[in-house]
Amino acid sequence: MRAVALLIFMFVLTGPAAAQTVEELQTQLAAQKRINELLKQRIRTLEEQAFAGKSDRAAARVSSAKPIEEPEADDTEEGRALERALVRRGRAVLPPNKVEVAPGFSWSHAGSAGASSDSYSAAVDARIGLPGGWMIGGRAPVVHRSTDAFGENTGIGDPSLAVWKELMVQDGTWPSLVASLQYVAPLGDDFTQASVPLGSGYHRVSARLTAVKSLDPVVFYGSASYTHGFDRNFGGVNLDPGGIFGLGAGATLAVSPDVSLSAGLKFSFADHTKSNGIKLAGSDTTAGVVSLGAGVVLTKDLFLNLSSAIGITDDSPDVTVGMSLPFRF
Repeated sequence: MRAVALLIFMFVLTGPAAAQTVEELQTQLAAQKRINELLKQRIRTLEEQAFAGKSDRAAARVSSAKPIEEPEADDTEEGRALERALVRRGRAVLPPNKVEVAPGFSWSHAGSAGASSDSYSAAVDARIGLPGGWMIGGRAPVVHRSTDAFGENTGIGDPSLAVWKELMVQDGTWPSLVASLQYVAPLGDDFTQASVPLGSGYHRVSARLTAVKSLDPVVFYGSASYTHGFDRNFGGVNLDPGGIFGLGAGATLAVSPDVSLSAGLKFSFADHTKSNGIKLAGSDTTAGVVSLGAGVVLTKDLFLNLSSAIGITDDSPDVTVGMSLPFRF
């Protein structure tokens, strides 16, 4: 009997506490269900985002598989004096669909024992940038020459046509490569037409390969060229002008985005001229010059190019000074 009474007394004491525990468990269970729902919703959101990301990446892969279009020209980059100077000297090509017209003037003086000559040349140079890293151009000069021994002469010089191709863009340690091919027509008075010739008298084709390495703010370059002169008959005499092999190297410094300075060294080795297959003594020459130049961006479209060269061999002009105003549109 005492045992039964004790059990009843304990039931009365613990009953409310047990009921309270069940209610708390139910509350916690409901809260846990809510948390689970929130987690499921979060997972669905993440899955949707992941799927969208995969779709975007897939679309990007499909888009990248399409042919690459030519990039539009960057006016800011084009305006840099360094880039303009490289294009002017044939060490870089114009952007596609860009045209550059450059009127220019140059003077050179050559003197030797008892004789000297001065040459003045005014020319128009035009170039067009094409897709695929191509550029074409032409030059038409008017020349005036005066000499102590033979007087003077004025007229058209030898015009030229040229094509450039950017073979490789600088990548890491590898430089960019630009190849060019130029044809010069003998339209100026030659030595058979005037005592003071204005042209070479020969058809000539020149091939050049230039390597350009940029180490901001300096660009280094090196070039090799070969010029082939086609033989001609003059009064029954066959004259072969021989070939000319050239080497050059130098650097261009970007002083500021609008100003550049350049310096270089160039040598040209001309083979003997042959008359009916026989070499003419003393007709081979070695010309070496040290060149200095500067470029200034005057406006977005107008560039001032200044150049000078000093001869360091007997076969070179003593001094040459030039100026051009390339206008780009």
